[in-house]
Amino acid sequence: MKIFSLVLALTMLQSSTAGLLNLFPANLYVTDVEYLSAPLNSFFRRPQSSVHFQITENNSSHLLHTVGEILRSNNEWLVATVGERNGTAVSYYNVLLADSYELLEALLQTLTHEHYDSSGRCLLVVTRSDDLKSIRTIMVTLWELRMINAVLIVQGSGEAYTYDPYTTGACEVNEPILLDHFHDGRWMNMSGWYPERLRNFNGCPVKAGTFTAKPFSMVRKTASDDLVRFGLEVTVVQNVARHFNFSIEYRTPSGSVKWGLARATNSTGMMGMIQRGEVEFGFGCLGMNVFRNRYLKMGAPSFLTQLTMAVPPDKPYTSLEKLFQPFTLPAWLCIVLCYAIFALLTVLIFDSKLVKPPERFRNPGYNLWVQLMGGPTCMLRQNSTRMFIIGFVLNALVVRTMYQAALFERLQAPTKLGTRLNTFQDINDAKLFYYMYITTSFYYLDNSLLKDRIRILKDENKDWDELMLDISQHKLPGVFVIPLDCIEYYVKNFGHRGLVFVGKHLGINYNMGLYYTKRSPFAEPFNGIIGRFQAAGLMHSWKEQFRDNRYWTSVKSQPEPESLRWRQVCGCFYLWALLLAISLVALFGEITMRQ
Repeated sequence: MKIFSLVLALTMLQSSTAGLLNLFPANLYVTDVEYLSAPLNSFFRRPQSSVHFQITENNSSHLLHTVGEILRSNNEWLVATVGERNGTAVSYYNVLLADSYELLEALLQTLTHEHYDSSGRCLLVVTRSDDLKSIRTIMVTLWELRMINAVLIVQGSGEAYTYDPYTTGACEVNEPILLDHFHDGRWMNMSGWYPERLRNFNGCPVKAGTFTAKPFSMVRKTASDDLVRFGLEVTVVQNVARHFNFSIEYRTPSGSVKWGLARATNSTGMMGMIQRGEVEFGFGCLGMNVFRNRYLKMGAPSFLTQLTMAVPPDKPYTSLEKLFQPFTLPAWLCIVLCYAIFALLTVLIFDSKLVKPPERFRNPGYNLWVQLMGGPTCMLRQNSTRMFIIGFVLNALVVRTMYQAALFERLQAPTKLGTRLNTFQDINDAKLFYYMYITTSFYYLDNSLLKDRIRILKDENKDWDELMLDISQHKLPGVFVIPLDCIEYYVKNFGHRGLVFVGKHLGINYNMGLYYTKRSPFAEPFNGIIGRFQAAGLMHSWKEQFRDNRYWTSVKSQPEPESLRWRQVCGCFYLWALLLAISLVALFGEITMRQ
């Protein structure tokens, strides 16, 4: 049983702390703690948070007495826990004590991101003096843990050391920096113990992972054949780098996997690069989801957009179809019914024995044609004149006038305007599939309307502009799930080749931002400057550079009048030619029968 590694309960009141301190009687051997009390009072009081003390496993009694005396002398403000880590409590303030560098190194190796806040402060105490090589080993370990704000106190020599991974001309060298000396019961210069190290990177390079994801991260060649990254998120990262004075070293995932899957271990693609620490952060259309947030650390969302679907326009009408478009099917049925009734009345009046009009027409079909379309006929009397007026009103005034008015609009429209695929049910009724990447499919697993209709795109390197072009030309039987900004960028650059639309009721919230390793200290300072960019309206300004809605806004439900082209009216002539051919056949048939 580790007697001296017991955990003291978190105390919030002075009386409670004093009660716990009875475990450390004053008449026992007490180490001089002036070298430790001063920095605690100066740097570990704000924000109000508990300080976690941890001692090496050899259970050195004098280290435990030192901690007890510190708690006793600062019990009016100090809230502390002592001992091994309790569960996964993350400590903002940490104090680690060890007898030797080997034990301190072993203690550091037991820490994970669940035990400490990389943006917090850490104080390390070693009782025995040693050479700088051992101190440098500790500094390297601190950098591997991304403990930026850490100070090492060597009690034997009365010296305090730190390191700066972003020193001008010595980036990530992590050489020990002598901070202060303990002399005459006090530290000589404590003002520089915990500076804001991440305020200025002094031009050091920072590794950032990304890949081609239009319009967020793209590559183009300059006049000198150099590859330059640009894009919406690249603009954000470059402005962050300019603010903190660091250069960006871009790295891309190897293979055909770009985003990759986030797992506890062996994550793939960009997720694996971030998790293994190959890059400090990654970006490129990375949205928030439960798996990424579980194994990685996401910063504040840079862009608030929608994950929606690029849907195809309605299929173009053929020239013959346009002749039937002015009326709907029920309207055509009504017209046919009216014509049938009118034909029945004509036959009843002029060709039956029930009614005996003064005039008599030889052919009932010709009679009906004369009344509806006009033509030469004999003199009409009062009874038949009424029938001709009825035919004129029905056909010429009602049917032909309305048909011609609606036909003009249909003839000049090359395609249907927009799309009617505005809901999941509309897409299902059209028997279309949902094409998406495997990382995108996680957002739709619980949607029963998409069950068995999702098609996974395994090749993540394929240009999704080509996918949307195929959808616009109805070469791909489905819709493409992608962020709204990607569709807007496609419309800006390729809307003239093939237009896609966005379903009105298909979008879900999609927040994108930078992802870091769990132990990264960069999230907090980067979040601050990104928030300032958003407050200044820069995000909206940057987005306008990569989108253009003119192809959508120019689509009107009532297009302006224009001259009709051959492709718009050819159907009428095709129909006229067909009827002319039938009439010629009838003419030759009559001649043959007469002979």
